[in-house]
Amino acid sequence: MDGGESKRRAQRKDLTFDIKVRFGGKGDYVTVAVKDISATGLRIVSPRLLEAGDLLEIKMNIGGQGIQCQGKVAWCLFLRPGVGNVTTFDMGLEFLGLKPEDKNQLEKLIEK
Repeated sequence: MDGGESKRRAQRKDLTFDIKVRFGGKGDYVTVAVKDISATGLRIVSPRLLEAGDLLEIKMNIGGQGIQCQGKVAWCLFLRPGVGNVTTFDMGLEFLGLKPEDKNQLEKLIEK
């Protein structure tokens, strides 16, 4: 078990799918890849470096249900440039303002 797992409040599920985020509540939504998800947050690969505590808006579709909430950056790490020498960042986000019915939908996804 790594240090991050012991701090987690919810079970995570390794899943890869795309969501939309808007950095700082400004500008257009950008598509990012999710790497894992729980009922309290998710891990994404981001094209932008953010700092712990920064806020962003999240839009995703889980089981046919549209979910919108805020996310707070918990941590951000540089990833080695990959194809095309593109710089990306591995980032943990905590959900903020998640509706109870949306949290229930996420919990169902994790339990599958």
